[in-house]
Amino acid sequence: MIRLNNITLTFPDGDSRVTAVDHVTLAAHPGTVTGITGPSGSGKSSLLAVAATLIRPDSGQVLIDDINTTGLTAGEATKMRRDKIGIVFQQSNLVPSLTALEQLSVMNELGARHSRRNRRAAAERAGALLASIHR
Repeated sequence: MIRLNNITLTFPDGDSRVTAVDHVTLAAHPGTVTGITGPSGSGKSSLLAVAATLIRPDSGQVLIDDINTTGLTAGEATKMRRDKIGIVFQQSNLVPSLTALEQLSVMNELGARHSRRNRRAAAERAGALLASIHR
């Protein structure tokens, strides 16, 4: 489960700061879909970046499986993303010459830390992911 407790995030704006996320609390439970909607510029992407440990909030807590991620080092946050979080970016940056299976294999290999021994497992996982959407 991912829980955001009273998250506030600001960015510098000249001599002041602009508030992107203002005291937001929410929970996303495993096996469910959580939608975040709002107009352009309302802080949706900023909130998701905080939830994914890509940006640290100014205040509040981000709890992933009851671990407070706001105090993690960069390396610990990277491990948390690799092990616990799935991120689908708005800009996919896919390689046009690769098939869907090859795209997934590459992404899984990156997640497997570039290990040669994990390539077979990454390819199998990619196949399983594609099979799951063709049902």
